[in-house]
Amino acid sequence: MAAAPVSSAACDAFTRDYDIWVDTLSTGMVRVYNRDLLRSSPEPDFVLLEELRLGQLTGGPAGEGPEVFGDLAGLAVDEAGRIYVADRTMQDIRVFDPEGSFLRRFGGEGDGPGEFRGLAGLAWHASGILLAMDFDARRVTAFDSIGAVLSTAAHHQATLNLPSAWRTESDTLGFLYERDWDSPPWAGLVVRHRVLADMSLAAVDTIALPTREANFDTIPTSWRPLWSADPDGSIWHGNIGRFRFFKAAVRGDTTLAAELRRPTPRLEGRERDSLGAAWGLPSNALPRYKPVLRSLHVARDGRLWVWNPHVHRTWGRWEVFAGNGYHLGQVATPVLLAAVPSPVFGHGTITGVTEDSAGVKYVVRLRAPEMD
Repeated sequence: MAAAPVSSAACDAFTRDYDIWVDTLSTGMVRVYNRDLLRSSPEPDFVLLEELRLGQLTGGPAGEGPEVFGDLAGLAVDEAGRIYVADRTMQDIRVFDPEGSFLRRFGGEGDGPGEFRGLAGLAWHASGILLAMDFDARRVTAFDSIGAVLSTAAHHQATLNLPSAWRTESDTLGFLYERDWDSPPWAGLVVRHRVLADMSLAAVDTIALPTREANFDTIPTSWRPLWSADPDGSIWHGNIGRFRFFKAAVRGDTTLAAELRRPTPRLEGRERDSLGAAWGLPSNALPRYKPVLRSLHVARDGRLWVWNPHVHRTWGRWEVFAGNGYHLGQVATPVLLAAVPSPVFGHGTITGVTEDSAGVKYVVRLRAPEMD
């Protein structure tokens, strides 16, 4: 039951818009409570439309053409809609136009300029450059849109906790964001980079998200932070166990808190005891709640997409929020999108990697319906 509005010295305004309650605190922070309406059916509110697919169809002619994908390491999409695909098998980058026609490929295995030994991810920067990470060489290469090498620079971070793939995000101010490699995943440290004139990355600050102690970090149910960069330079963050998300400004102040009032299943009883026994740990060392979320992304249009892998289907569905914290609904995808490489969330589109039952990989672009 939702609490009635009350007067408080800490509350400047409390308004209700249908099933959304908005609380503005005297500090200026806005809290948005979205009621989770009971569903009469398991059907989603919206379904994404697949509008483009890149890749060799199952049963098609064998070969090594540009649409024969191997181990895909990264995706990027520029302002013109061109799609950049990093293939770890061939250690190269392939470019397709917005309609899916192949344009060019560059890179290749080697140690020379523009070549890779361990291609691990891509990022498109607002200045019009493509950044490619080579984990084996510990360096970042900058290309222009036609594949010419602009610079090659060593990455400044150590490799104590090298991630499986290079996940980096950007804002419209020209900054890049990535997890601090030198800290464990539970630490919640995000590094903000500036791209210098020579196209190298320079860390300008480290953003410390709310964390908990390491505890038993290898337990699947352990608390994990989620984060994503907003186009305006803010950071959205939360954790895998709650439908509650916070927006922090560049200076670190929390400006918005959005919550979907959906109960989180508790980890208790025999399930809790069994998991503790399986890991050789006391049950009181385990978290109180089961993980319900997998990833969080802010699209270029400012919408917040949160993946819940435990709803109705094996790959789950996305909960989508507007930039003001209002819950827009639950969205289903027609295909399973891989978590690695991370999908690219654009203006009303999602570009990601999927595969068929035979293991053939494709790059797909999905179109989001109007949800406002």
